[in-house]
Amino acid sequence: MSEKEDFKDIMAEEITRGRRQPKRAVTLARERMIRKVADMLADPGCDKRTFLAVIRDYGIKEGSPEFLQLCDLWDARHGYH
Repeated sequence: MSEKEDFKDIMAEEITRGRRQPKRAVTLARERMIRKVADMLADPGCDKRTFLAVIRDYGIKEGSPEFLQLCDLWDARHGYH
């Protein structure tokens, strides 16, 4: 996470401190993960080993339905299906 993103998150928390927050379906970290994975899928130069390492770093367990779906997406996007 970049310093700019950290600062933005901290400012958002401080501005809304003490107010009731609506529940968000997707957290900021999850949104960033989704963006990063989408960018990697779109990058023709991204190799599968790097892609898998990144999704594991985000806590997606190997063998889980989400992991398998992301593997299938990478394969389809890079011509392996």
